[in-house]
Amino acid sequence: MYVTNEDDVKAVSEIILSRKYFRNRGKDFIGECRQFELDFAKTMGVNHALMVTSGTNALICALSALELSVEDEVIMPAFTFFATAAAIINSKATPVIVNIDENLTIDPVEVLNAITPRTKAIVAVHMDGHPCDMRSLRKIADEHHLLLIEDVAQACGGSFEGKRLGSIGEMGCFSFNVDKILSCGEGGAFTTNDDIFFQRALCIQDACCSFGPTFREAFTKVQPFIGQSMRVSELSGALMNVQLSRLDQILHALRVRKKIMLDVLRADEIDIVSSHDEAGDCATSFYLRFPSAPEANQQLMKFVEHKIVAIPISLRPAHACWQWMHLLEKERPGRAFKKTAFLTSIDYLTSTLKINVPFEMDLDEVRTYAEKISSIIRK
Repeated sequence: MYVTNEDDVKAVSEIILSRKYFRNRGKDFIGECRQFELDFAKTMGVNHALMVTSGTNALICALSALELSVEDEVIMPAFTFFATAAAIINSKATPVIVNIDENLTIDPVEVLNAITPRTKAIVAVHMDGHPCDMRSLRKIADEHHLLLIEDVAQACGGSFEGKRLGSIGEMGCFSFNVDKILSCGEGGAFTTNDDIFFQRALCIQDACCSFGPTFREAFTKVQPFIGQSMRVSELSGALMNVQLSRLDQILHALRVRKKIMLDVLRADEIDIVSSHDEAGDCATSFYLRFPSAPEANQQLMKFVEHKIVAIPISLRPAHACWQWMHLLEKERPGRAFKKTAFLTSIDYLTSTLKINVPFEMDLDEVRTYAEKISSIIRK
């Protein structure tokens, strides 16, 4: 959570004092959750948005809306939070993991090579606020009649070639976890332009929603079915309404700070991993690239000595596919999940360090911070 103040406190306090926490109170009732969904859909440039309890459940809504089976395959990147793979498994499909490109997002060439007659969808993950190559992925999906799902958990508000992330694929999946750009502690949102996918998601997120007056008449294209329980309360909705009002302000502040840092580092010829769309990048972080894993590790030790927080990407166990293949093998016995298939990804990630953009520093402090990082690298 980047910004919180008395506005958040006031919004939540009003709901607590009203004692009306439940979101579903009739089809004409626009409470906090529904207001957020309407405003979020407009902000992201889509027809529908639905709040759910987590980014993982947003992914489950999207993938389950495809009505997949264990024989169906969904392509995903080697570098992502484990929730991406878990959601594919929970939707009954089988994950097919492919390597990332030099920008550390899913490699379109690898996607193309992984397509089989069983492939149903591609999940594009905008890791650490960095957009994927959505032009190439959209073209591949269209030419092969596949659905494109965007995992926007770490890139809320980002864009690619002027379009908000989450609006380019058939469905978008967002997280409002505590460490995200916007947050209510834990939560998420599912977005789509498709009425059928939205109506299926309504059932998936609430097993009983077709019985109550709020959504009973919503099922114009889908026969209601048994779903799960992913409802959020008005407390989350109230907090997210306040948070959403700050989105562009937060992104602007991050982008200004990241530009200062990159200008300093590039002037000193420090190797920075480029973005597929620097203007649309969320600017929450950037990647430093080194010639090899040992050199990245050596640099990490220097950063630690000088109290610079640098994150070795390959040591984030929930984010590197080779750290959790044993779980996939249990769920899909007989399928090969081999570490040797991801040597390209391993090479990229082990030779890269992530630096978070310091949101709370003023601009002079940001410049000084960048100069310190550059000085340490050049020693």
